[in-house]
Amino acid sequence: MSDYLNLIQLISGILAAALVAVGLFITVKSLNPEKYETIPVKKTVISTLVILAGLLFYAVTKTCTNLTAATEEHYELWTVYLVSAGEVFKMFGFILLIPVVFRLFKPRNRKPQETEDGIPEEPEES
Repeated sequence: MSDYLNLIQLISGILAAALVAVGLFITVKSLNPEKYETIPVKKTVISTLVILAGLLFYAVTKTCTNLTAATEEHYELWTVYLVSAGEVFKMFGFILLIPVVFRLFKPRNRKPQETEDGIPEEPEES
């Protein structure tokens, strides 16, 4: 049983790190200071869900770690998983807010277009 737990822990840990990295990459890739556009809502939701999946896989890793100590106490698997998920979200739950915070940052306004002389254009008065 211990060998299976180690294998599950290794696979879920690698998957968790990969999913969190992909979720953050989706958000950072959407940032483009030259376009002066906000991040689309769809990309924010997708990246948040990918990061959430990564944290849930990390909870599986923590469950495998906590399961060895909990077997002596005869707790059920779901009880150990929920406690582990609570620990993970207490420590790393702030990562879920990163895509939302990037979306809330408003880009700076566009600079006024300059003419060939290097002088900004002024609006015409009537």
